[in-house]
Amino acid sequence: MTFDVSINATGDFRNAEIFRLGANLAVLILDLPPALPSATRCLLSMDQSPVPLVSMTLPLGNGRQRMFWAMRPGKQPESVDICTEDGCTIDTIVMQPARMLAPLDVEALFADLAPDARIKFVNNLLTVWRSAFRIASDDLFSMVVEDALHVLVPEPQSASIVCQVAQGRHLIETTINPDLGDITAIYAVGAASITRLAVRVVLGRNAKHGSRSCHFITDAPSPSPPLLIVLLSKNGVAIRQLADGKSRYSSLQSWWDKNRQAVELREMIVRRLATLPENGAATAIDLQVRAPLATSRIAKSSMHPSGEVDLALVLDGGLLAGGWFHAPSTAFAGIDYLKEDGTAVPLDGNSYEFPAWAQGTDEKSKTDVTGFVAWVPLTESPGPLLQPRFQMRLASGATMALVPKPQAFEAAMQRNHLLRAVPPQHAVDRAFRTILAPSLQNVERRLGKTIEVSRTKDYGIPKVAPLVSIVVPLYRVLDFLRFQLSGMATDPWLADNAEIIYVLDSPEIQDETEHLLGGLHLLHGLAMKFVVMNRNGGYARACNAGARFARGAILVMLNSDVVPSAPGWLQVLSRPLLERPNLGAIGPKLIFEDGSLQHAGLYFGRDQRGIWLNHHFHKGMPRDYAPAQHAREVPGVTGACLVTRRDTYESVGGYTEDYVIGDYEDSDLCLKIRRLGLQIVYEPAACLYHFERRSIRRSEDYMRGVASQYNSWLHTQRWEDDITELMAIQFGKDPDRHAATGGRIPERNAA
Repeated sequence: MTFDVSINATGDFRNAEIFRLGANLAVLILDLPPALPSATRCLLSMDQSPVPLVSMTLPLGNGRQRMFWAMRPGKQPESVDICTEDGCTIDTIVMQPARMLAPLDVEALFADLAPDARIKFVNNLLTVWRSAFRIASDDLFSMVVEDALHVLVPEPQSASIVCQVAQGRHLIETTINPDLGDITAIYAVGAASITRLAVRVVLGRNAKHGSRSCHFITDAPSPSPPLLIVLLSKNGVAIRQLADGKSRYSSLQSWWDKNRQAVELREMIVRRLATLPENGAATAIDLQVRAPLATSRIAKSSMHPSGEVDLALVLDGGLLAGGWFHAPSTAFAGIDYLKEDGTAVPLDGNSYEFPAWAQGTDEKSKTDVTGFVAWVPLTESPGPLLQPRFQMRLASGATMALVPKPQAFEAAMQRNHLLRAVPPQHAVDRAFRTILAPSLQNVERRLGKTIEVSRTKDYGIPKVAPLVSIVVPLYRVLDFLRFQLSGMATDPWLADNAEIIYVLDSPEIQDETEHLLGGLHLLHGLAMKFVVMNRNGGYARACNAGARFARGAILVMLNSDVVPSAPGWLQVLSRPLLERPNLGAIGPKLIFEDGSLQHAGLYFGRDQRGIWLNHHFHKGMPRDYAPAQHAREVPGVTGACLVTRRDTYESVGGYTEDYVIGDYEDSDLCLKIRRLGLQIVYEPAACLYHFERRSIRRSEDYMRGVASQYNSWLHTQRWEDDITELMAIQFGKDPDRHAATGGRIPERNAA
């Protein structure tokens, strides 16, 4: 059979014919008879229907219909009937194996098709048929597609390579007609393969000479010319010829440095780099740091709206933005985030405003403004974008650009900025619930994934089977180690039964700490394990890391600023845990340097906002204050010295790690232990000094930010019902009075 037999001079398929479309793919073509209604649907009847079988109907220029069926022929000839839905046979043909069929002549096929039908045929070849039969690398199919493209557009416009974005990926530039609309798919058609490229494109805002610039990134291993590029849209198709394989710029860095105004295109490159393995995100960050966008703010005026976005962190699932605005008149309408495609997203959908101040005309002056922080949900991440763009929107419809300086990209730095997004006095539930809390939790999760133990070191020979493991986290302050270790080394029971694990959470002082511990080991002969974290991860992570090295049945969480006042404290605190299965944790009496009480058990009390805060019984009272001399059950004990069984600690997952920097982990742990049905007990017979919060005061992020407010808010959200019941039922409305009367509660059986 030949193509000429099946059509007349005008390309009319009056009789059904089958042609080869690929190595093992055929297409059956038939022009429906004029007598059939235009909406008639025809079916194929054969002994064994092929799978898959794909059909389509296209209009001819004369108003008639042409039907196509694509299928994989069998290895033997087979009779095929073409029938209407009511069973009437229109034509019959013998389908030969694919290798025996003549190739499809696209030029003849297109001769009588309507112009829109030709575009639809090409569209179907690239999308439905290519996907259904998985023939992207079929040489013959690629030739048919190339022929169709050249028949459709004999002399395609050119496209060029701008630069290499990453290995095997290139930035391509061309122009398209604005009427084409949104691009839905891009294909690269070569001599032996068809590749679907990324659909994301960046179109120039302004048309020049009837065309808009169009940029996109190839995913092909190499855009080796000659190459046809097909851009599909709902309105049509654009075909471009990539004839030259040379890049216009020698590197992405070179292009980036010289195209700082191409903001949408730069954002697309950042997004794409972030999806690439092996340093793609790092490359995107480096580009932005080396050649940032020019920052833009609107200076404060007494007459006109002004504002600035100085916080813009791209996080998982959204964008956290903060800054200020001044609206002296009704001209101000709002501030929007500008997405990569230019879409404006108003920030006031989920924002919190508060009184603030902004820098005046000179460095020393400050003026009153309205501060804000907002959360913008994003269905698709823009990648590690350091300068998200914003605009101030005026009531007139005019807009003015707002571009922040490059933002923090490392999780710990992002957390620090988040903690200062709202002044502490304005850190309320509304700010936390839907804005700051999701952001901080997001950053904490990312930060946690980067924390690990970098090394360990043993001083002396570890005990074979210690009864007690003492875990001491270290953060910057080493002032009390000499006194702490001296107090432990002069305690015979501790020296015989306990192992000591120091966990350094500030690795920048590793050398200093190693030197100090080495000297103290030589002085006292006490065996110790030294665990070094790779970076600062916070109190809970450091304690949990140390607990993983613990071998004792009893676990002691001890702050580095807690010093024994006398030997025997550890034995007093350990014995009840060994003897009483219903005891979950126990804490000692802690006193300040002047001998006054710092801790005699922990209880909860609400502040004026309704937030549960941690309080210590009898804090500031004399050391021998009578109500503090009774061992009793308490709501909780401080993590400064908390003793529990290791299996209990492990069963509740240790300290919860999503509290920021360090606070409320101890009461959280006590509440988790209580949920097991176990008791928390205060034991005054054990007494230690506590030089309170010396380490955390070294953290500027904690002292200056809203970490404490956030932690108390999170703790209340998590434990509201438990604390309410605990304080109301077990300890009454006045816990101090309960403690003053002895507060002894009968032992309960363990759950």
